[in-house]
Amino acid sequence: MSSDLQVKGISKELKTRLSVSAGRNFRSINQEAMARIEMSFDLEDALVSKTQQKWIDEALAGDFRPGSLDRLRDLAGKARAKARG
Repeated sequence: MSSDLQVKGISKELKTRLSVSAGRNFRSINQEAMARIEMSFDLEDALVSKTQQKWIDEALAGDFRPGSLDRLRDLAGKARAKARG
């Protein structure tokens, strides 16, 4: 299902940058905006995963720092919640 996205108050500079980028990528301005929003979430997910992996690696290596155990417990709770749906 596809829906339109409207952004109000966008600066002329940002709209120009988006338009130029859309042209480079052979997309409409709307497609370019959606692709960039999706990419921002993908980057965020990757950074979170990398941080969580670092915590797991610290725990497995026994390299505990202050708060490591609490972070690991938090991560385990989030993983259990995600597994439940």
